[in-house]
Amino acid sequence: MLPMDQLSQTLLIPIVTTVVLSYALYHYFLPNPTQGLEAHLPVVGIQGRLFPWARATLASFSKTKAWALAGYETVTIASLSLPLQPPKYVLTHKPILTQHSRHNQPYILPCLDRGPIVIVPPAQTKALYGVSEDILDAHATQNETIQTKWTITDQEVANNNAIHINVIRRQMTRSLEHLVPLLASEIQHAIERSWSTSSEWKTVAVWDSCLEIVAAAGNAAFCGSALCRKQDFLTALQRHGASVLGGSMVISAAPSPLKPIVGTIIRQQRLDETAKAKNDSSYSWDPPKDALQWIIDECYESGQPSQLAPERVALRLLILNVVSLHSTSYTVQNLILDLASTDPELKTIEALREECTAVIEESGGNWTFDAVKKLRLLDSTIRESIRLTPFANVGLPRTVVHPMGLPLQNPPITLPRGTILSLALGATQRDTSFYDNPNDFDAFRFARASSSSSCGKGSSHQSSAVTPDDRYLGFGFGRHACPGRFFAVAEIKLLLAHMLLDYEIQYVSERPKARSVMGLNYPAAGAVVRVRRRK
Repeated sequence: MLPMDQLSQTLLIPIVTTVVLSYALYHYFLPNPTQGLEAHLPVVGIQGRLFPWARATLASFSKTKAWALAGYETVTIASLSLPLQPPKYVLTHKPILTQHSRHNQPYILPCLDRGPIVIVPPAQTKALYGVSEDILDAHATQNETIQTKWTITDQEVANNNAIHINVIRRQMTRSLEHLVPLLASEIQHAIERSWSTSSEWKTVAVWDSCLEIVAAAGNAAFCGSALCRKQDFLTALQRHGASVLGGSMVISAAPSPLKPIVGTIIRQQRLDETAKAKNDSSYSWDPPKDALQWIIDECYESGQPSQLAPERVALRLLILNVVSLHSTSYTVQNLILDLASTDPELKTIEALREECTAVIEESGGNWTFDAVKKLRLLDSTIRESIRLTPFANVGLPRTVVHPMGLPLQNPPITLPRGTILSLALGATQRDTSFYDNPNDFDAFRFARASSSSSCGKGSSHQSSAVTPDDRYLGFGFGRHACPGRFFAVAEIKLLLAHMLLDYEIQYVSERPKARSVMGLNYPAAGAVVRVRRRK
């Protein structure tokens, strides 16, 4: 039996080869996959006349970030021939000029994973992303992002996501007062285990360390202290998350350690205890306040007994880990690298450390949810790091599902059913129209409440890390904004507060850069920092 990493690498070559050949054949027999939209919208990445779409689609594997930025700033279109019979949905046939997407010009971007997508400019984001679900779908499109048909074994769980979303939106967010002290305790333990308690300098692999700490801290809230310190359990979660996000075909191998661990605990304890409490009002039992119990409660609320199968409850718990583990770890990694590479003369870390010290002292030495909310400078730092290095350069996909299509404001055409929309997150969040010096890491940008400040041109209010808008898309946008962002930001604040109060981070003169693959920003390869326990 090959080890997990070696097995993944062994299967990777034939998988990639199959994908490449499939796309090449697909675009050979369907040379115009945009349904004629390229006659009215600029296209980036198309060059030459020999299989232009196939070549551009394959090249998007490494060029999506550059193309998205080029399309956003200055679109240069290829001279493609117009269709002989224009589609019925086209309302105008004006020639396309070279324009700026940030000046309200949508454009088409070839993508390896989804085919051609239409990038919506910020000026139209609110209008288009605010339409109803029967016009623009988010749920099925999001499932397509992580290929739930293949990565989630139970399609009832994949398609009926209301239960675990309600756990996040109703239970976890409302229970932060209870969860914050629990998170704080587990974070302290996890950091000390990963970074050691020695006052000598230690070299830490940032990404690996963040995964370990976030997995332990998050599962203190997800499944309680019984599991969050079991190394085999946490390692299995990390491998499973990597398999899902990487699109590995060996996904079924990763969760196998989880089912006997989580399923057995559920079967023996939680489900039996909950059933007794539901059936007998006199039964004395104080249910744990964690996501595992809240999933069980939501399954009862659904009125569907089949949802209480131990495997389904365990799978929903696994999904919570998938959607939170790597995104939170990625954010924390970037924060550490941003702070470590900030000019020491700016005294940024000192200012954050002073704020954390003042808040924890005011709170009597204990972290509470009220105390976490007072970390104003830390909140700004988190928002700024996410702004500068989002999880994806192109994201938040939506699919037009209405038979009559979706009208655009500019140009005045109607996008046909099946068109996929996305937003250029990276380019939007570095737009000079929105931010002064947008390529600089300015930790306290969003803490300055002045209309002339660099927290956003024309902004006259402070912006919290959990508040998405059409200029800051790190947690999504509109009604489908990430429901777990309140929990995630509280967790990140606590994690950084412990790092700042208990450890020193050695200055790094050059910040390691993230790698861009198919629109996603992957962790900086081999990034390390040197840390030591503060005396």
